[in-house]
This record gives sequence, structure tokens and C-alpha cells, in this order.
Amino acid sequence: MDRLHALKEIFEVAKSLSSTLDVDTLLKRIDSAAERLLNAEVSSIMLLDDDGQTLSFKVATGEKGGMIQKMKVKVGQGVAGSVARDRKTLIVNDAQNDPRFTGQADRMSGFITRSIICAPMFNDGQLIGVMEVLNKKDNQVFLDEDRDLLESLSSLAAVSVCNAKMAEDQRNFFVNVIEVLISAIEARDPKLMGHSWRVAQLATTLGRLMNMQGQVYKDLYYGALLHDIGLINIRNDISVSEGIIIGRDKNPEMNHPRIGAELIRNINLLKGATLIILHHHETFDGTGFPDHLAAEHIPIGARIVAVAEAVEEMRLAGIPEDRVRQMLEKGRDTRYDPKIVDIFMQEFAEA
Repeated sequence: MDRLHALKEIFEVAKSLSSTLDVDTLLKRIDSAAERLLNAEVSSIMLLDDDGQTLSFKVATGEKGGMIQKMKVKVGQGVAGSVARDRKTLIVNDAQNDPRFTGQADRMSGFITRSIICAPMFNDGQLIGVMEVLNKKDNQVFLDEDRDLLESLSSLAAVSVCNAKMAEDQRNFFVNVIEVLISAIEARDPKLMGHSWRVAQLATTLGRLMNMQGQVYKDLYYGALLHDIGLINIRNDISVSEGIIIGRDKNPEMNHPRIGAELIRNINLLKGATLIILHHHETFDGTGFPDHLAAEHIPIGARIVAVAEAVEEMRLAGIPEDRVRQMLEKGRDTRYDPKIVDIFMQEFAEA
């Protein structure tokens, strides 16, 4: 493959880094590019374990790739382990006669390794793994230009892993913050403990039954989980009466849905949940609040949360399940979207 074509493909892979944080997808694409660019039979990416002493396969191609991925390689052993220890790319064009080659993977898979090129993966100077390509096709040998290509791709692989880890750390932090906020809301009344999580569980169950997926599904989850976040800004105005959350301030500009939507509207990860929070107290006949929306003008996520919250609040009040179903039927076409009521009735039909 000519150098211009190779550089173009590396550039295309690099562009993928900004469009997805799915590290598995990115690493498979990088691994596949390594095989094509180096004209090799198989390839793999191994990441350094937390103990710093072993490498685990993240990606492995070929017919026996799934079997190989179960293996671990000790740092300092084999070609990959030597690269991890010495932090230098190795080219081995006669693997069977090289003392560093252990043949462990060959014995497990039945594959015969002839030639190897293996490069370290670094992030901020720290080794995070190695990338390995096996068997140059047409009985050719790996050259210095192959070394340059593999080192470029291993750098991209390292960036992919780093970005994914950073995103995961941010998500974990974000989830913890949400848990703290919800705990603060529910601490106002012991009866509310677990209320938000149960509403989210029921809402997402209904969402799955309506074939929601991707970002729309995530928005529904966050919208349901945080539907009452506006209560955190209402002082001493909340109580639970027979399972129904009551706020004494009835000013439509100060009710908790509007306050909640305002609290999260500038958080990018939660933007899709904003309208769900804002409109989860609208009613299907347009008599709800804060904007008196009706029917299909109410966001679908808000209509789902309205049903989920009503069910959870009735259960919280100790209302029997048959009575809950009667109340939903009574509220169809007025309070609730009849389609969502039907889905609930079908899924939670009495035995």
C-alpha cells in the first residue's frame, strides 16, 4: 500500500476519535486498519492490567480470536511482554527461531506465527498496552516503514482508550452527583425514599415496550430519574399525602417542573431530559401545568413519566393494584395518554 493511501486511512481513523467514545468499536477499526496497512494476516491489541504485571487481550482477529482473547501475557515474557517491559517496538521476521517467542497462542489456536511486529501504546508517557500484527502476507518481511505505520496506529489506539476512560470517569462522577441530588430531595420525607428510582424503572420499562432506544431512551431515563429535582428549590413546601407529592406554592411560574427544567437546561448530557421534566405534569386534555399542553403536543417522554409517577405514587399510598388500574382507566384521555395506559395494562396484566 502506498504511503499516501496509508496516511489517508490513518487520518480517517483519527477522525473517528471525535465522533464516538465506544472504545471497542474504535479499537476494532484501528486493529483492522493495521492488518490492511501492513498487509498482515491477523492482529491484536492488549491492554496493561491494573497490576502492571500482565497484558489482557482487548481485540484479537482471526478464526481463533475469541479463544486468544481469554489469554493473559506476563510483562517480560514473549514478544508482546518484551515490548511492554522495554517500551520499544520489535520486529521479529523469524518468530519460530526467536528466543523471545513462546508460541503459547499458537499452541492454543493452531495458528502458525511466522513474523511479528509489536508496538507499545503510551498515554502521557505511561504504558497502557501493546499492539501486535502477525504474518506479513506473500512471505514478505516487516520493514521500518511498517514500524512507523504501526506506531502511528498504536498512538491512536492509546488516545481511544484514554478518551473512553475519561468519559467513563465523567459519567461515574455525574451519576454520583445525581444520586446526591436525589437523596437530598427524598430526605425531605421518609416516604419518598426510592421514589425517583422506581419511577425511572417503570418509565424505562414502558419506553422499551414502545421500542425506545439510543439517546431518546437515555433522555427518558434521566428525565424520569430527575422529574422532581425542582423540589430541591422549594423550601418547606413539600409533603406527601396518601402517596401524592404536594407543593403548596401553586404559582405556575414557581412550580417544581419549571424550576427543575431550569436547573438542568445548561447541562449538555441532560438537555434531552429538560422537556420531560418541564412537562411531566401536563395532562392529556390540556388542563395540566405549566403550559397547558395537550395530547401529542406533550413530549412522549413526559407522557410516559406522568403514567409512571402516578402508578408509583398510588402504590406508595398503599392503594391495591386493581384500584391502581381502575384509576388509570378513569384517567385515560383526560390525565393520561390512552396508548401508554394500554401498554401498562398489557404488560402488568393481573394473573
